[in-house]
Amino acid sequence: MGMKRGIDGLLIVDKPEGMTSLDVVREIKRRFGVKKAGHIGTLDPFATGVLPIVINEGTKLAPFLGEGPKEYEVTLKLGEETNTDDWTGKVVTEKPWEGAQPEKIEALIHTFLGKIYQIPPMFSAVKIEGKPLYRLARKGMEVKRKEREVEIYKIQTQKINLPLVSFQVSCSKGTYIRSLGRDIGREIGCGAHLRLLRRIRSGPFTLKQTISWERLKDLFQPDHLSPWLISLEEALPSLPEVVGNEQLIRKVRCGKEMMVRDLSPQTLPGFEKGEWLKMSSPEEGLVAILKSELKRADISWAHPEEVALRPLRVFQPQKRYPMENRVI
Repeated sequence: MGMKRGIDGLLIVDKPEGMTSLDVVREIKRRFGVKKAGHIGTLDPFATGVLPIVINEGTKLAPFLGEGPKEYEVTLKLGEETNTDDWTGKVVTEKPWEGAQPEKIEALIHTFLGKIYQIPPMFSAVKIEGKPLYRLARKGMEVKRKEREVEIYKIQTQKINLPLVSFQVSCSKGTYIRSLGRDIGREIGCGAHLRLLRRIRSGPFTLKQTISWERLKDLFQPDHLSPWLISLEEALPSLPEVVGNEQLIRKVRCGKEMMVRDLSPQTLPGFEKGEWLKMSSPEEGLVAILKSELKRADISWAHPEEVALRPLRVFQPQKRYPMENRVI
């Protein structure tokens, strides 16, 4: 008999205000006896919403999960800038906001659409010479930070009730919403900081899939999480999938690459060169994440010895949960 297997996969938590992302991970590890866990994309302690937590074998998915766009609901308070660019910091400048006109604010917010340059906030985990900025910021130091390019895919004003301005934004990974709020405030001319930040989407995951903190605190057994647990193979819905036969799976489990002769043209999905694919099996769930060495259209069965797919991550067979108790 092998040792009792824990849970593997992904849990999407609706993070409450006042906790760090790491607090959430620690609590899940403690409560459910989880050995390995981590979070995808950090949410500030004052922020709430979608926080994907990878559990046990799921931690191997981390490099493949953080890429998708993020979506937020944001409320700005005009007239005050703070040292953290949010309401938890000290006010460093105050300017009157009374002259700001709602239609001008709306027009200004729209100018942030597309590719923009941001200076990360001092209170951030960006490292300069190996030291995270927030450590220096806590000592009252300000250092020169490099601008970085990010992309705003969509930005829409929702409600203006001065001095509060609420908007929704969809953006690339690495975008600092606190910096965006600060920069919008400066464009308006009176400065601003974040009053509220709620992540409503992270890559493919939305609030619909989350388990609330209140609910989580009522659960103690790992099996109690099964209605919310996203299995490893469901965690990457957009990757092309190869269903492996026994022989292929054995090969991949040994970390060996797949040659053209190992593949069957009927079951092979379309893919580009350098793209990630997932290999799964009906019995064992997600077997591996692979990287393609050739484009699907260029695979020639006349060259059976060419390397086609290379395993990047290999997973242990997973415990299967019956579908009927799932929250969809």
